[in-house]
Amino acid sequence: MHAFVLPVNLTHALEDAIKTTRIVQKQPDPLDARVKNQGIVFDLVASVNTTTLKFSGAYVGALRAFHSMKNKARLWIYDIKWLEQDWRNVKVDVDLFGPETGTAELSVGDVCARHQILANEVISKFSSSSLASEFVTTSGKGWVSFDNLVGEVCEGWLNDAPIDFCMEMLSGVVGPYYALSSLTTAVGFPRAPTTPICPIKIILLPVHLHGNHWGVIIAQVHYVKATDKLSVRGYMYEPMIDVAYHEDMEAKWNDITDANNELVEEGLRGFVQRWHQASVPRTRLLMKPFKWIDGPQQHDYFSCGVVVVAHAYSFLTHNHVQIAPRP
Repeated sequence: MHAFVLPVNLTHALEDAIKTTRIVQKQPDPLDARVKNQGIVFDLVASVNTTTLKFSGAYVGALRAFHSMKNKARLWIYDIKWLEQDWRNVKVDVDLFGPETGTAELSVGDVCARHQILANEVISKFSSSSLASEFVTTSGKGWVSFDNLVGEVCEGWLNDAPIDFCMEMLSGVVGPYYALSSLTTAVGFPRAPTTPICPIKIILLPVHLHGNHWGVIIAQVHYVKATDKLSVRGYMYEPMIDVAYHEDMEAKWNDITDANNELVEEGLRGFVQRWHQASVPRTRLLMKPFKWIDGPQQHDYFSCGVVVVAHAYSFLTHNHVQIAPRP
């Protein structure tokens, strides 16, 4: 192994060369018995051009790991600098999370001071956590690694891991409700839960749309014991309020069938129906038409993931000021 590191751009070139060589060199020449007995193993060897010294795949892997760790360290510094700003001079409106942040019914000055305390608490986590550290919800069902959080704080970009973690955290605030993984639309819906569906009030499905954009489908469940009737209505929310995303979002609610009416891809609607059949098949189920929610609209350069989590929380806490269903 070489005792030096190449720049990241050249590392990318080496990665491309390894990929090309892997395609061309489908399988290596066989080793004879004498060489095998010496414990020698194969490694892919490539070169950028004919005049360049050859290099191994193991070396490229080590370079990739080094630059990945270096980038995480850079993002960690950016996060810390963002957290260390003077929050007493930052005016933000987070009344939606007032009870959870301890800012409810406080003056503007006291709210800013409270934000400073919260930032210091997060800084302490950043200072004492390794990238391999894992944070787990009180229910034990949700977890996220610190590696998935570094770089997300100051830039506001959320991938599936922190979004799933946030959705699961909501169970400690409101309930009962059921949160599906953001990977559901990619890998398929799970088996019907063993939990009875009737006590459930909300079913959440984060939806990863194209272009690293997020939306959420909220299924509101209402059970009337006197009539033994279960009604479900879906609410669609996409932060940009752009009709271009409607087809993709609605496809995650409705089942997709082929020309022979055979199920191709199950939607949230079908999952709810399966859950109903597995839980209370004799109870009458009414699937109401879904509705689109037209607000709030995401501002420029703001995180759609953060808006989706906040909107789900707003819906769960019945904050109708933040919700504007389309007629």
